[in-house]
Amino acid sequence: MKIRTRLLLFLLPTLIGSIALVSTLLAYNWYGEIVEGFRTRLKSAVVSAAIMNLPEEQLQRLREPLSVTALYIVPIHSPKIASIPKDVHITPIYKSENGEKLMTGYAPIFDQNGHLMALMAADINVNLIDKKFQESLFLIIFSSGFTILMMVLTLFFIANKISGPVQKLNNSALAIAAGQYGESVDVTEPKEIADLANTLNTMSECLHENINRLKENSLLRERMYGEYECAMLLQHMMLQKNIDDCRSDAVAVKSITFFSESPRGFLLDFPKGERADLFQIHLAEAEEEGFEGMYQLLTQYKLSKESHTHTSLSLDQAASLLQIKGPHLPLFWSLDERKFLESSDGSLKVDSGDYLFLFNQGLLRFYKGHQKVSELLSKVLKVFASDGLETTSNMLQKELAFATKRKDLEEDIHLLCFQILNP
Repeated sequence: MKIRTRLLLFLLPTLIGSIALVSTLLAYNWYGEIVEGFRTRLKSAVVSAAIMNLPEEQLQRLREPLSVTALYIVPIHSPKIASIPKDVHITPIYKSENGEKLMTGYAPIFDQNGHLMALMAADINVNLIDKKFQESLFLIIFSSGFTILMMVLTLFFIANKISGPVQKLNNSALAIAAGQYGESVDVTEPKEIADLANTLNTMSECLHENINRLKENSLLRERMYGEYECAMLLQHMMLQKNIDDCRSDAVAVKSITFFSESPRGFLLDFPKGERADLFQIHLAEAEEEGFEGMYQLLTQYKLSKESHTHTSLSLDQAASLLQIKGPHLPLFWSLDERKFLESSDGSLKVDSGDYLFLFNQGLLRFYKGHQKVSELLSKVLKVFASDGLETTSNMLQKELAFATKRKDLEEDIHLLCFQILNP
């Protein structure tokens, strides 16, 4: 039910009932005033006529000036004078012999000696009172009807002034619910509804800004996730796929990787050489984070595989000799001597079962130096190196996983574990 209908249904009956009650009380009181006015007029007329004590013929000419229906004298010897009080008085309304409703006033007429000689009587027909009351009642009904009409129009106007802005607010709320964020409504009065409209406009603007911000964040997140997925796919192609595709009997390879939120490319390649007994390992790391850095790394590597930024290792199976060249310094573990060996001229003598470890800068920065990385690997290798590459790499993976749980990972960690099989 609309607010306009509610106002009319709830206020209009109350107002009409109040006006009807007031009109009824006014009509009742007005009727009493009219009757009292006629009684006063009748009393004045009969007293004036008694004082003048005119003959019967002249009395008839005074009826109209005195506004009475009949004016006559009741003689002292009349039979009905005995039942009439001898002072000035007005009778109640009664019904005459011919059926008319009358009200009669009496006043005594005295002679020069002060003796009662007759009574002056004046009649007023009650129809005059009823006619006067009907005129008054018509005026009351007309005034009441006009008042009710004005009240209805006023209520209708007030209801429209209230329901109009409320309807605007309703339409604006529906527009916002339909997705038209930023929709505003212009309401200036009444003040309370104007304040509500301003609050709704503020909410609409805030929703519009928040939705736009969410859309922007969603697009940015989709782009970031898209780039991240592409980066992960490209990283897999540059590292793990090459490891899986390696079919050499010279070494066995295991990769241990922990990714951060900002991946940095790490490339491993096993290029084919002219000599069948020469096994080559190429290693390169991206200078920038993300997909673009990986793409640049892959492009530069394909253009120049002998760049000074790349690390190159060559295992001469005939001479059991490992040649090292490049910025990434590997760690070489001797299974017989149970320690890391160092190379002074970039070459090392290798035996079957020895381990070679290559890693990125992220692992160095995570452990804050080459020495800490060496200590980590030594702790595991001293116990599990003789059990083979699979066991050793699994234990190293657990050690690194435990370390990354205690400390936030800011960069990717790549650790490549090689075991010499047939030098």
